Amino acid sequence: MQTATSFVKFPRLAVSFTTFAILLFASTPSRSAQSIAGAEPVSRSAAVRGRITLAGAVPKPKPLPVFKSRSFCGAKVANETLLVNHDGGLKNGVVILRPVHPVSTAAPEKLVLDNQRCAFTPHVQVASVGSELLLKNSDPILHTVHARLGVETLFNVGLPHWRQVIKRLDRAGVIRIDCDVLHTWMSALIVVSDSPFVAISDAKGEFAINGLSAGDYQMEVWHEQLGVKAIRLSVNGESVTSIDVVYALNQNIR
Repeated sequence: MQTATSFVKFPRLAVSFTTFAILLFASTPSRSAQSIAGAEPVSRSAAVRGRITLAGAVPKPKPLPVFKSRSFCGAKVANETLLVNHDGGLKNGVVILRPVHPVSTAAPEKLVLDNQRCAFTPHVQVASVGSELLLKNSDPILHTVHARLGVETLFNVGLPHWRQVIKRLDRAGVIRIDCDVLHTWMSALIVVSDSPFVAISDAKGEFAINGLSAGDYQMEVWHEQLGVKAIRLSVNGESVTSIDVVYALNQNIR
């Protein structure tokens, strides 16, 4: 079992990437102090907020071709593996902060993974270890949910329209999900973390992690196409630390 200071083990990615630049600066005071149960009272009113961007002229992802169930799915579906807005904001970047000094793990959550118009929805999610994942199928055709952690299959569930299944996510890491009924274009990812401080960037590339105490943190930023990096980050008590994460476009990305 991982401790709070260990890293999520991400699979090796085939796509190479260029080191991003990270700019740190302190801002205005944030929320009021709280206490950690069972420990001396400490301020937990600091926050980290930032934006993840992709520099350069980013080509629009090509739609994914459909090879089966075209009468319902159509000939193509949207490609969500690299979503960048007009000024470079990168969606679906996962940010994890790990305090150098251990804290309790995050409380489990309830998540939903649906099948809608022959695509997993949402494409990327974050979850705490121990969370419950509801699998459902809003399409009138058969799908499967084949979940892998590395090369290991965690579960492989057939989902006709009427069926719903709950699975518990007991291990940290990147879970990659496919549909095995020849729906080869379908994919989803769930980043399961044993740290309570995690966020995912929105359509503008923005993210926020609140409720932090002052101290040193190891910061991990992950994206399915652009890779993962880790840096050391110092947070001041009752303040907002702002971070700009900039990925550089690599020509190998399609």
